[in-house]
Amino acid sequence: MSELSQDEKWKGLMRGQVMSATVNKFSVIIRLLDQKAQVMIFLNSIIVPVCLNSIDKPGLRDAAIISIVTAVLSILAAMICIYPKRRYRKSGDRALNLLHFNDIGHLEKDDYMIRFKEVLNTPDKLAETVVQDLYDTSRFSILPKYMWLKFSYAIFAIGNIIAILVAFLGL
Repeated sequence: MSELSQDEKWKGLMRGQVMSATVNKFSVIIRLLDQKAQVMIFLNSIIVPVCLNSIDKPGLRDAAIISIVTAVLSILAAMICIYPKRRYRKSGDRALNLLHFNDIGHLEKDDYMIRFKEVLNTPDKLAETVVQDLYDTSRFSILPKYMWLKFSYAIFAIGNIIAILVAFLGL
């Protein structure tokens, strides 16, 4: 085997390792975001019954209502964060990502197998498909998850600060 072909093999292995490491990193980020959203759901689900007990107390009624509304909105934002995100395609646009669950799910098995074998057996097409999947994962999964988690945190923080101020001013 010539030195050039050995060199090309190492370059190919390096590209594959970089792509694999990036996919793993994205998986960890998605898992972390989902765990943080689950914590927000759990925390807010504890706040609701505690605040329901405070509604009958004259000085805490308004603060309790604000905290309950805040908790429910924060839970809703966290739930949206957890739901799987899909890549939306305009009707007629057949630019498929053969590594994305939404696009795979819209193809018949035989059609998918034919399309994927063509990609799998062409190194340049396979690399392009992996890079496209990395982009789609960032754009359509990770960014929306961050947005909804930030929204959940913001609702939680702002709403509870307002509830605390109302409670202190109401006493």
